[in-house]
Amino acid sequence: MQRTPPLMLLLLLCSIIATSALANSQATTVEWIDLLPEEDLRLLESIPQVDHEALSDDELAQDTAPSGLKPAQNSSAFEDEVANAVGVARQQAGERSWRDALVSTRVRSEFNNKRIRLAGYIVPIEYDQQQRVIEFFLVPYFGACIHVPPPPPNQIIYVKYPKGFQLQELFIPFWAEGTVVLETQENELGHSSYSMRDVALTEYQETATEESEYLN
Repeated sequence: MQRTPPLMLLLLLCSIIATSALANSQATTVEWIDLLPEEDLRLLESIPQVDHEALSDDELAQDTAPSGLKPAQNSSAFEDEVANAVGVARQQAGERSWRDALVSTRVRSEFNNKRIRLAGYIVPIEYDQQQRVIEFFLVPYFGACIHVPPPPPNQIIYVKYPKGFQLQELFIPFWAEGTVVLETQENELGHSSYSMRDVALTEYQETATEESEYLN
């Protein structure tokens, strides 16, 4: 029986280790919805629609009803009572509602230490002396945490970017590639359930071939 030389075994082992490391370093492109636990997604999908025809001009300007969501005009008093009774029963039973999902810090544990690539908008948290962004929240839509209420914590990613970069406009989206860590960060602008380390930023374009170079 022919034996494999020790040097060949060593080279083979190094090749296997290198292949495994390369596979682990490749980022998986995900969408924001992928970060939501299944129950949170289901609850958010159950948010009732606002009947804008029932709102006053002032309420329409704010796009919110002062006394909460109003029932549709074609709903009966009996249906309203049933809906209220169901809501009370769920609260008493300790069941979660869509309101809980809006502030949920629950995460998907399988993303811990996973390298991902995700498109989003940047909300600056801290600048260096050269006015470069060195800490920020990555969020799914423009204006989050600034002009409109923040998304749920499990839809916000905290990023520390020590080398810093100049952010020209808040409405410019970016691809962020990095390793996800399950940890919470809280600040006056929002509360995040995920963090991302070893991040590379790319200005977002519709196609990969049109993307600009990684920021230096």
